[in-house]
Amino acid sequence: MRDINMDTTWIEISKKSIQHNVKTIRSLINKNTLLAPCVKSNAYGHGMREMAKLLIPHKVNMLCVASIEEALVLRESGISIPLLIMGFVPHARLGDILDSRASIFVCEPQTARTLSRLALAARTTVNVHIKVDTGMGRQGLMPRQLNAFIKFIQSLKGLRWEGIATHFASADEPEHPQHFYDQLKIFTHLVKGIKKDRQGFPLIHCANSAATFLEPQSHFDMVRPGLAVYGYYPNDATKKTCLAQGMPLHPSLALKTKIAAVKKIPKDACVSYGCTFITKHHTRIAVLPVGYYDGIDRALSNRGHVLIRGHRAPILGRVCMNITVVDVTRLPHITQKDEAVIIGTQGREEITIEEMARHIGTINYEVTTRLRENIRHIYL
Repeated sequence: MRDINMDTTWIEISKKSIQHNVKTIRSLINKNTLLAPCVKSNAYGHGMREMAKLLIPHKVNMLCVASIEEALVLRESGISIPLLIMGFVPHARLGDILDSRASIFVCEPQTARTLSRLALAARTTVNVHIKVDTGMGRQGLMPRQLNAFIKFIQSLKGLRWEGIATHFASADEPEHPQHFYDQLKIFTHLVKGIKKDRQGFPLIHCANSAATFLEPQSHFDMVRPGLAVYGYYPNDATKKTCLAQGMPLHPSLALKTKIAAVKKIPKDACVSYGCTFITKHHTRIAVLPVGYYDGIDRALSNRGHVLIRGHRAPILGRVCMNITVVDVTRLPHITQKDEAVIIGTQGREEITIEEMARHIGTINYEVTTRLRENIRHIYL
């Protein structure tokens, strides 16, 4: 294992927090309901390979990914658990579905026919999940097309109808509760008459993190939580529900960096590009070797903070590609030996992903998924 002293910037992932969050989600669903966490997009910034390995011992039944590339990476890493590819796979890559042994969403005939032909040629079977658009406005059959498409899938040799699913547009948007319940009503009606085989297939599933916490009627046979697995609430309503029931989620990610330099600059000095910050007095600054290339949004310029020795240090001037400057005038004993916390806790202070999201005008999902993928992840 590489010595942490060799790294300038790193991400720490709490194994205990992940374990707690999975246990919390498990407590919400029926013992027979399958758990299929989303590890797509580098596990929302938490490291896809290691998160997959970390989740498997906690009795997850399937892992959800976005692409064939992600599925193959997991297989090459020794992950043998069932995988579900939820995103688009180009027709030229459909042969890789067989190599990945992954299940795949289908919602149009050409993909299904190609998969059937490939499966028959390889004398194998491909598991497919029919995707229905109940109000998301993205991939998926329209509800009126479902019955005919089911018959079509059942007529194709080499395919196994493993599941049927939809995705909610506003489960995490309390401003639009009716749309969520309209989608759930449509989906419930569509799957009402579906007959399962002796093994319990097709699996019926639609619940993301918010739906898993807020509406038990959406659980069906399997839930697909993403953000909640990593300790973050998709909205305030979910947070209130969790806290009211004594089931808080535990954030699992911390982003830290080392101080590259500490120096004093005079009054009326420019700090960083564009001179958007001019010092009003003699100022002591710390230079951090981290910037927007690493996922620190430029919107945090002259607005965000980092933690050093348990105190908030304001960001001065523009966040650069690889450098951020902070004010440590009130922290006279800071040296290059100190570390700065960009996300996480230090002492009694905390900088949350939600705080960063508010500063830059986005959602917590985006903050973690934008972290540079090759920043070293340390699992503690």
